Amino acid sequence: MTSSDPMVLRGEARAPGGTAASTTVTLGPVGFSVAVGGAAPWQAAYRDIATIVVDEDAALVQLGEGDGAERWVFERFGTGLGNLVRGLRDGRLRQWLTDGLVEIADDEPVQSIELDDGSGAGSAQLLYHGRGVALAPLDERRPRRRVRRADIGTVTATAAKGNLRIETTGGVVEILRLGQTTMSHAARWTALRDGATADVSAIVTGVVPDAPFEVRRAIASVLREGRPADAAALGDGWDALERAVLTEPTFAESYRALVSMAGGTSARRWLAMAPEDPGAPERPRIWFLVGLPGNLVALELVSEGAHATYLFRVAPRATYEAGRIDTIALEEAVAEISEALVDGRFLREPMALSDARLVLPRYLRYRLALRALPSLARARARFVARIVHRDPASWRAALDDLIAWHGSVGDETADWPGRSTQESQIDDAQAGDDGLPGG
Repeated sequence: MTSSDPMVLRGEARAPGGTAASTTVTLGPVGFSVAVGGAAPWQAAYRDIATIVVDEDAALVQLGEGDGAERWVFERFGTGLGNLVRGLRDGRLRQWLTDGLVEIADDEPVQSIELDDGSGAGSAQLLYHGRGVALAPLDERRPRRRVRRADIGTVTATAAKGNLRIETTGGVVEILRLGQTTMSHAARWTALRDGATADVSAIVTGVVPDAPFEVRRAIASVLREGRPADAAALGDGWDALERAVLTEPTFAESYRALVSMAGGTSARRWLAMAPEDPGAPERPRIWFLVGLPGNLVALELVSEGAHATYLFRVAPRATYEAGRIDTIALEEAVAEISEALVDGRFLREPMALSDARLVLPRYLRYRLALRALPSLARARARFVARIVHRDPASWRAALDDLIAWHGSVGDETADWPGRSTQESQIDDAQAGDDGLPGG
């Protein structure tokens, strides 16, 4: 739904195999209500919809999953059935994105397209937003997909056929039979891609303005929005970037200590950057990651106050061999954590909060984001601990203890004994629990 004005539709509804009764469905901006017969209306959010299947003049809608799921057949809505189905589908897509911390313009329509994402052609929904594109096949067996703007590569339009071919890091996407709108769609995909490139280029220029032009160009081509890169990938730009982003004394000291623990000059380490918001390179977010002994990778977001070092598991604990670094698993962990930062608007709290705290009412938006963002949920599954920058000695002692403990434990559910002590030292207001971005 794109308007705060509710849409009221009337027809009949029944449980499968049951008796139909007159029904009023009211579609609102964040959910809908259903009044069947003389019963009191019940409410549902669009995210509650598990399945929508249309069969001729009726629509089957399943709400919820498992034993408590409900199925309803909506029929005899006449021409209003199309509005009902579109409203439910559009509301579900928009709520999925907003749960995932995406801001959508009220006047941005959900568009109907024919999509081939490698699983065959079929009808789908498309919604543009500042961070990329959402694609939702109408076939409920095929998953919805987010395409980040930095993942968009070559965009090829065949105007005569009305087709659009987009190469992405997740594979080729084709949108078919667009007709006269082919070139306007091509322009939007291209603008998103170019916007991501321009933002990172501007951030690089702001961070290392004295680097030669060709070095800045090379850095920007590697550091796509949120994509981590190591010294080998950045070449001549690595040293300049490393110096430029480590100006805050706490970060500089902790970075040197982490690199030393990880083997000094041979330590695996990465840098990444992205704008806080699309089109806002003047507000950059910059972070580094270091692979550590004990099956860990450390994260520091250096563009914010020096609150804590975040530690994540690399390989499954049961498969870890002491003293051995799984290079592939380390690179996968670094990529996943960086994806989660960008997708989660640089919030670390959803990854780090204990289960006991996450269920508190104030963290509802985090729970919704974890359901909507697989990257954020995967990073949370890897999270081990955060160590506060209280003073160098206590920080180093806690980190040494964590490395020794984590390298020796095989139980995936075990918590580091020092985690509760560290958590008690983190002030919620300083950690940014109540605002975006932060945490």
